[in-house]
Amino acid sequence: MEFELEHRAETAMDGGGRARSQTPLNDQIHQKLRWNLVSGIYTPGQRLSTRTLARDFGTSAMPVREALKRLVAERILVVEPNSAFRVPFIDRKRGLRLFEIRKTLEILATRYAVPHLTREQVDLLRKVDIDMAAALEREDAQGYFAANYTFHFLIYSAADSPDLVAMIEGLWMQIGPFYASILDIKTYNQDWRHQHVIEAIRAGDTESAVIAIARDIDSAKDYFVSTDITEPPGKL
Repeated sequence: MEFELEHRAETAMDGGGRARSQTPLNDQIHQKLRWNLVSGIYTPGQRLSTRTLARDFGTSAMPVREALKRLVAERILVVEPNSAFRVPFIDRKRGLRLFEIRKTLEILATRYAVPHLTREQVDLLRKVDIDMAAALEREDAQGYFAANYTFHFLIYSAADSPDLVAMIEGLWMQIGPFYASILDIKTYNQDWRHQHVIEAIRAGDTESAVIAIARDIDSAKDYFVSTDITEPPGKL
């Protein structure tokens, strides 16, 4: 399931929903780093070592450093004076703003996408929703975040708007590590707004799908607001 989710995510990140072959190495590393960010593998304050990542990915340091620089340019990572790369901490004010921007863009993407989603894609959304439930049941936070990402971007990729999808992805990369760090997977209560999204899409009801997506994002924002936020020390 992990490989399947990662493959779907990379397809969504391609903008037009098309898997690419012969992807350059630095692009592959860039996608892997983004996937690790959105699924909570990297956490706020964590420093990302070029040498360590190169060893983990089985490659040289150069494509890793290029991928890290791209993430800095995308405002997903920060670079420190000693040229170390770090996952930034997000304070409450910035976090709320990011959720507000997410909501605006994801409503627009959902509105564009619903008329184009096929029955097969709706069935796949249902499968991913089941995967999310299973991840919660086994208290697998990374599996939960991966499935949640896949669910949303299966929808947004149907919007036929690569620029819009890219902007939403950037927001998810910024929020993902921080949200993963505060989520208590053992007590998290998911009331399955995704089911309402699926039902609306299956019925071709764009406005109901938009409302369900908006409520889903508001729920995540409310959880963020209700959680004590303290900046962690940097991780080496």
